[in-house]
Amino acid sequence: MPLPPPAARRHVHTRRVQCEGFLREDGLWDIEASLIDDKPYAYDDFERGRRQPGEPVHKMSIRLTVDDQLVVREAVAAMDDVPYPTCHDVPPRIEALVGMKLGGGWRQAVRERLPKRTACTHLTELIGPAITTLFQSMSAKSFEDASGSRKAPTQKPYFIDGCWSWRADGPALRKFFPQFVEGAE
Repeated sequence: MPLPPPAARRHVHTRRVQCEGFLREDGLWDIEASLIDDKPYAYDDFERGRRQPGEPVHKMSIRLTVDDQLVVREAVAAMDDVPYPTCHDVPPRIEALVGMKLGGGWRQAVRERLPKRTACTHLTELIGPAITTLFQSMSAKSFEDASGSRKAPTQKPYFIDGCWSWRADGPALRKFFPQFVEGAE
């Protein structure tokens, strides 16, 4: 279902976020997330001078390597295009995420390890979609046997009660995972 028609407007900014999940040969997970901001018109940048339509305002990426216990084993970042030279000080600080366990409270843990004054808002924002991409990536493995065929889970999947469609008393759960329906015996 598409959005309703918009009011009259002028396009002034585009942000593209792309996230990809990979299962490595060593059993770890790599999640790569990138962000590109650009403008559809020429403008004068404080540091870089005249910027043409489509030239990046920001172009940056992160890679989180995570194990099956949801512990960050490696965290790296790159900034290919940024508005200020000091932005390049930030990528090594992403290593502060190493050792962090993902799960309840992870957003607060990221804020504690990467306080705003010492980090980059845009890199920090990429961590959220990267982690949800990790969960989507890992879910495929949890429902497959060694041959890649679908198997029934033996433990309650993490996504139950995570949204309307996967609520514990909903029709999707009744259809696909009846053993985990609220009140099921």
